[in-house]
Amino acid sequence: MSYLVVHPQSRLETLSCSTFGRHFLLVLVPKIGLLICLLMLLHEKGVQSWKSYWKTIGIYCLTIRGVPLDKLEILRVIFGIFPTYSDSPLPSAFDRIIQVGDASGIQSPVSFGGFGSMTRHISRLSNGINEALAENFLDSYSLGLLNPYMPNLRASWMFQRAMSANPRTGVPPTFINELLYFNFQAMQSLGDSVLRPFLQDVIQFGPLVKTLGSVMLTQPQILPSIFKQVGIGVILDWFVHFLMLGYYTFLSSYIDPVIRPWIKFFPGRKRYEVKRYLEAWMYGSGLDYE
Repeated sequence: MSYLVVHPQSRLETLSCSTFGRHFLLVLVPKIGLLICLLMLLHEKGVQSWKSYWKTIGIYCLTIRGVPLDKLEILRVIFGIFPTYSDSPLPSAFDRIIQVGDASGIQSPVSFGGFGSMTRHISRLSNGINEALAENFLDSYSLGLLNPYMPNLRASWMFQRAMSANPRTGVPPTFINELLYFNFQAMQSLGDSVLRPFLQDVIQFGPLVKTLGSVMLTQPQILPSIFKQVGIGVILDWFVHFLMLGYYTFLSSYIDPVIRPWIKFFPGRKRYEVKRYLEAWMYGSGLDYE
């Protein structure tokens, strides 16, 4: 069965029902946000933004595939919004209901890579959901363990905040482009072990430390603009998640190998919980990246 529902945080989702023997579990999965796009198209600010974009594009793009802009025939205009949340992923708030994919907020706040995030987590989620159904661990606490706190996801939200247009901060108009350039320049100089995970939306502690250190040492003049753009409160909050990213990296690297051989001896519920904790450490530190 499938129903159209609206998430309390204004996400458009479908509600699907999965069955496993006598147990059932409702899984919230993404639905194409046609209504969202329509509302945005009708919204005055959205239309104004599009008009402003179309006027500005002529400054740096005189032709598209060799055709002058004033000669283009516009058949259809498509644009949309990508909401990001600083408290993602969203844990289960009710028994027998779990959010997956974009509905859980597990997509990257930087690239909005919902599909990439889902393919990365699908093995973890499918195994966990199967275990929850088989053992009837369908209370909100047990299902919430499938969408655990992930410090790398929380930390990446600040990167999105830093790259968001906010004219009230007073930073130079070239700030976002410079920030991107300096960061990618640093990652490229540090090699594929730093660059490739980031390009695939996997934030890891070691590469992040190297990148931030390189930017601060080589481009210190950009730091005041970062503080103005993001705000000291957000940076302090981010620093907590940054420390937790290092902590999860330690747990997954050194504590996981000690615990994992003993999981099979744990009773059912404890075994389920420990597996979820080990997964949270691995995925929350980005050490699932291969």
